[in-house]
Amino acid sequence: MSTIQRWVGRKHRFIPQLSNHLNGALYVGYRNDTYELSYKSNPIGRLQQRVTHLGFSAGLATGIGVTPLNPWVTDNNINVEYDGFIWSKAVCILMAVEKLNFGLALGIDHLLDSNRKYWIYQEKPYLGLTVGLNLN
Repeated sequence: MSTIQRWVGRKHRFIPQLSNHLNGALYVGYRNDTYELSYKSNPIGRLQQRVTHLGFSAGLATGIGVTPLNPWVTDNNINVEYDGFIWSKAVCILMAVEKLNFGLALGIDHLLDSNRKYWIYQEKPYLGLTVGLNLN
């Protein structure tokens, strides 16, 4: 029996996958940044400054996004496939190194249309990976 056949035969079990759907959120939280200055002499004796940045943040995020809706994620209660709008809420912990941010988000999603009563992920907690870029 193949891996797919084993997964298909179980209720609410899917092959783990990465989604490329667009989501946007606002984040409010506490942030602490540490900068370290160091100087190094180059081969001609001139000093070069180096700035190292580390940051830590914890807070709340909320936003909207889209998710695929189909018979698989609604216990066969709908027979169409479409992208539904969701409202996400999460508690986040972030770590910044230079201009990159990485973190974890523990959240819940709410489907915003009439099929929310069938959506198997409605108000179920999830753990997500966050990735960001400081533009300042």
